[in-house]
This record gives sequence, structure tokens and C-alpha cells, in this order.
Amino acid sequence: MSQHHKHASVAVAQTLFDGMPPAEQAQVRAEAEAKGVSPIEIVRLSLDILIAESRPASAPVRGTGPTGA
Repeated sequence: MSQHHKHASVAVAQTLFDGMPPAEQAQVRAEAEAKGVSPIEIVRLSLDILIAESRPASAPVRGTGPTGA
């Protein structure tokens, strides 16, 4: 993952976390504490999983096609 993408996803995760209802924030905080990471990292990882799962299986990953483009 590029540094730009990582920083952008942290900003998006922070925005999403800030917009969560307090009860949901508490759940994320509890999971983060149990795993020894920040709540924002939990949200960021969840976003990465959702993005990976939304990519069609047949879609070529950039840079792996026949032209390498």
C-alpha cells in the first residue's frame, strides 16, 4: 500500500469513527483495546477488508495485466 493511500485511509477512518454513534464508538474502542491498537486502526482495517471484498474476482489488479499497466 502506498504511503499516500495509507494516510488517506486513516483520514477516512477518522471521519467515519467521528460520525459513529457513541455506542458503536465504544464497541470499536473495546475491540481496539483488546487488540492493542487504536480505534482508528480498527476502522481502517475494516475499510481495507470491505474494499478488498468488493473488488470483483475477475477484475485484473493494476500492474498485473499483460502490458503491466
